[in-house]
Amino acid sequence: MRLSPFSWFIIGLSTLMLAGVTLFAAVSYRETRNAMISEFQAALREETTALETIYQLQGHKALIEVVTARANANLDDMGNEAVAVYLLTDAKGKKLAGNLAYWPTTEQAVDESSLQFIDPATGDTIVAVVFLLYADQRLLVGRRAVFEQVGQHLWRNYALLVGAVLFVSVGGVWVFTRALRQRLGYISATAERIRRGHLDERIPQSRRRDEIEALIGQLNLMLDQVEKLMEHARTTSSAIAHDLRHPISRLRNELEVLVGETQEPSTRARVETLTADIDSILRIFQAVLRLGRLEAGAYALQLEEAELTELVVDAISLYEPIAENMGRHIHFSGMPATWRIDRDLVFQAVANLLENALSYGAGDILVQVEGRGVIIRDHGEGIAAEDIERVLEPFVRLDESRSSAGSGLGLSLVRAIMEAHGGTLALADAHPGLCATLDFTPVVRPKLVTGASRPKPEA
Repeated sequence: MRLSPFSWFIIGLSTLMLAGVTLFAAVSYRETRNAMISEFQAALREETTALETIYQLQGHKALIEVVTARANANLDDMGNEAVAVYLLTDAKGKKLAGNLAYWPTTEQAVDESSLQFIDPATGDTIVAVVFLLYADQRLLVGRRAVFEQVGQHLWRNYALLVGAVLFVSVGGVWVFTRALRQRLGYISATAERIRRGHLDERIPQSRRRDEIEALIGQLNLMLDQVEKLMEHARTTSSAIAHDLRHPISRLRNELEVLVGETQEPSTRARVETLTADIDSILRIFQAVLRLGRLEAGAYALQLEEAELTELVVDAISLYEPIAENMGRHIHFSGMPATWRIDRDLVFQAVANLLENALSYGAGDILVQVEGRGVIIRDHGEGIAAEDIERVLEPFVRLDESRSSAGSGLGLSLVRAIMEAHGGTLALADAHPGLCATLDFTPVVRPKLVTGASRPKPEA
């Protein structure tokens, strides 16, 4: 999963803070270690001075006894290695007393010198001071640097802590980013469905009281207002179409009576032209009313089991003579496909696509029925990709001058019919031509909706 720049900032900031703490811990450890070594060496010098005093006052034998006693006294009850280290040797390095096996081979015997070496028997670090006695006898007094072991344990635990902090930071950022992307995904998916015409969709809200939920609430209120405006516009256009249809129908009837009463050829031709124009207006009003009812969910689908291939063949037979008069042909291929549909509406959708291909396309028309639905393709100029969504809107025509016939409602009505069935209308540039697909696969059985809400397809 990709992380946002903010998530990377949090991870980077955590890493930088841990690096700073690590550097501070390293410097602190080094300074503490040096201070402890200095204290060790000061204590060792005092003890060596005391042993030297015993040697001077009581002699060599007394020194050996004291060194042996102190070496044995440093053993714990379990017999573990002593913390204090003693070694008394002659000039040749032969051991005379102490708990160290032999003189460290890497260190020189220099009077009143301080040294550090590794005990080969245990691997411990030993901090010691050296004094040379009479006849070059060597006295080494030291301490096992237990703070080294403590430091190793501290660094090991610190490494585990750093790993845990990094793991928790990355895990927390991942969980936070996943939850944020999921909530933003709901917004994006809902916006996509709304863009495709489902204006009744709303962004899911939770009980959280944060800025995102406040934004979602405002967006839902805005969508409610937009839907009300769209519904008002749709209702207004349908009401206008409904109110005007009746007087225009009466006007057409009067014109038909006038045609029968008129004997003048020129007047008769003009009246017939006016009648044809009124028929065109009535078809537009009928399309507006049907589109409004479908989009409002007020159209009760008359569902029945229908053979899609037979329905398409019937539509082709209706437009085939028109295609032949234009010097074009409609080629059909298909397989049996039975769907539960509103036969009249689906017939209207196929007819609109055929009419669109004849009016705006070129060349032969290919019609195919397959398992998912109907595919209709022409060989004209097609539609540019950036215009495909726009051309599905009501009254949108790519001919800005509107010099060609048409109302711009055909494809909008087809999309509304498919959405009422729970399907989709897909347009694609076929290079050349336009390929339109009536896809029934998303839902087989749509709900019958008679109310005022948008139909919701069944799963």
